[in-house]
Amino acid sequence: MTKGKEFTSLPFVVYVMARCKKFNINFLISPDKEVIRGGVPCDGFFEAPEKGESGFLVICIDKEIDEVLHTLAHEYSHVLQWFEDDPLYLAWDKSDTEKHNYELECDAESRALALLEEWGLYNEKARERSAKYLSELGGHDANVSV
Repeated sequence: MTKGKEFTSLPFVVYVMARCKKFNINFLISPDKEVIRGGVPCDGFFEAPEKGESGFLVICIDKEIDEVLHTLAHEYSHVLQWFEDDPLYLAWDKSDTEKHNYELECDAESRALALLEEWGLYNEKARERSAKYLSELGGHDANVSV
């Protein structure tokens, strides 16, 4: 299990927390394995700021550290999609269809794996987790490369 202070002192986590602060996003960690969002259990989530209110990036840390960091990279990728006004994010935000959701998640996973690689946190398990996650989303081709 990852401890909060240990987790928030990791270089990648420090970087993400600083970026979230800049983007008016509250960075929250949960000591649990998962949180419930919209009635669905998840390892973490991103909620964009709206109408002057802060957004949220929530990460559960009661898992293996490489899995927690992968989740963080994935959720932070959603932050980047939102911040960049990425066309996939805008399409999903306008119409949350299964197709838009899948495209958004594929892009987030691709970005997450690239972030893990960039920060020296990538391993074979990350690729396997990513492929499993995407296949569970809709059974589409789940090959994501870095």
